[in-house]
Amino acid sequence: MRISSYAKINLGLRILGKRPDGYHEIETIFQQISLKDELDIEPTDKGISLDCSPPVCPTDETNLVFKAARELQKKIGRQTGTEIKIWKRIPVGGGLGGGSSNAAAALQGLNSLCDAGQSIEELIELGARIGSDVPFFLLGGAAIGSGRGEKLKPVKIFQNYWGVLVVPAFSISTKWAYEKSNFVLTKSLKKSNFSSFSEISFDTEKWSDFLVNDLEEVVFNAYPELEKGIEKFYASGAFYSQMSGSGSSLFGLFSTEAQARKAKSIFSEYRSFLFQPVSKR
Repeated sequence: MRISSYAKINLGLRILGKRPDGYHEIETIFQQISLKDELDIEPTDKGISLDCSPPVCPTDETNLVFKAARELQKKIGRQTGTEIKIWKRIPVGGGLGGGSSNAAAALQGLNSLCDAGQSIEELIELGARIGSDVPFFLLGGAAIGSGRGEKLKPVKIFQNYWGVLVVPAFSISTKWAYEKSNFVLTKSLKKSNFSSFSEISFDTEKWSDFLVNDLEEVVFNAYPELEKGIEKFYASGAFYSQMSGSGSSLFGLFSTEAQARKAKSIFSEYRSFLFQPVSKR
């Protein structure tokens, strides 16, 4: 079986405070995009075998795909063997959720291939044990995430646009970004709650007024070239541009494919991708 594993961007991110468990309470808008990895899944006699091409991620028990296969085995009480190969295109370390997406794809593929009989609700519960973003990739499309990002509410938002994704050569630690943020929420408090974004999303001129990423301030202070990238997107005609999550990836959204292709050419010094939103898995 070959299954697609789509990347995501965060259209916005609000930090609402620190939780007793040490994590941060957030509100975010996840959006799946057409940039994807692919997983080949094949049943074997026993054991879990994992390979990655190109070899940019671990293939041992630390890989979320390995964890997903093992958790599903535990859940169904069968040590079904599997061989999984990840064809990697989503950049590693850019905040695009590639590892979580791969884990979600593995859960769905193995559930079907091994006739495990798990409902989507059961898979989402299982995915939450593996990583806080895995449930979103099982749900797919666009969703508002709260809590640590694992509490999801599907949302219908405007999808008729083209995007350019820019991925710098460096990655940014999510843990570092949250720890360094001073959590001054005045900017977020001026914005509407993300849950009402669907009501105005058809008016793309309002996106930059409505949406915010609370991690931008601390990240841009340390990496000013990212802020300059946002400025370049707007100068090239983007109706909205943002850092995705804690970075380092940036994206710009455009009304037409021609605009997006022209903007992509401006970022020749970076790895970049043209994409469209994915409405559902």
